[in-house]
Formats: sequence, C-alpha cells, structure tokens
Amino acid sequence: MKPFLGAEAVINVGVETVVESNTPDGKRGVVFEDDGDTGYFYARDYDRAELYFVDALHIYDADKIIDAKQPSELRIIWSSDFMVAALLINMRPHIIFHFGERIGYAQNPFPDADPKSGWIHNPLHSGLQKLFHSSN
Repeated sequence: MKPFLGAEAVINVGVETVVESNTPDGKRGVVFEDDGDTGYFYARDYDRAELYFVDALHIYDADKIIDAKQPSELRIIWSSDFMVAALLINMRPHIIFHFGERIGYAQNPFPDADPKSGWIHNPLHSGLQKLFHSSN
C-alpha cells in the first residue's frame, strides 16, 4: 500500500524548527522539533489527553552533525492506515512510531519510553517493514 506524505520541509540542523503532521481523522499526530541544540520526534495520541506526547525519541545533537551547515530535506510519511508514522531526513528513515503496537523505533532508542504511556522502544531496523505492512 502506498504511504501518505504528511509533511515536508527543508531544515537546517541547529536552527529552531517545528514540523507537525496529524492524521486526517485527527486521532494521532507527530512533531519534529529542533530546539537549536537537539532534534527530537514526538508522538501524539489525541485520545490520551493526560499525556501531551505519548512518546519521544532523540534524533541528533546538532553539534555532532558533520554536515549541519547543509540544508536537509525532512519528510513525515504515514502508512496508508495512518497507524505508522516515519521521519525521513534526506530520504533516510530516522524514527518510526507504530501507534497500534505502541512502539517507537530508532537507531538509538533514547530516551527510555515513559512507563505511563505504555509505549516501548525497539531498534529501527525491526520497524522498517511496519511502514508498508501496517495493520491495526
């Protein structure tokens, strides 16, 4: 099934930036944020009002990115059933959130998931197929 492009932007690492994408039904959303020092990707489940973000994963420390001065292409894509969201930077997957399974996938799954959220973290490679083969 074909993924859905939720958002795209050109970003500069280390420059304050926020890029958001919500599902068409308004039930879920994701947010990319570069606060000038670090990059994070956040998951939102609007049915869980007690948690502003149900999960968060670290993407980078700006001062450790070798080509930080080069603009980067950011894309947020969703699976066709809108249960899986992925963050791609320069066409490379960095984070995947699977809302149905409550799993955040990242190369370096930091920080630990908040136990109150019910989410867990796994290595990125184990989540790549989820984007194209998602199910509730």
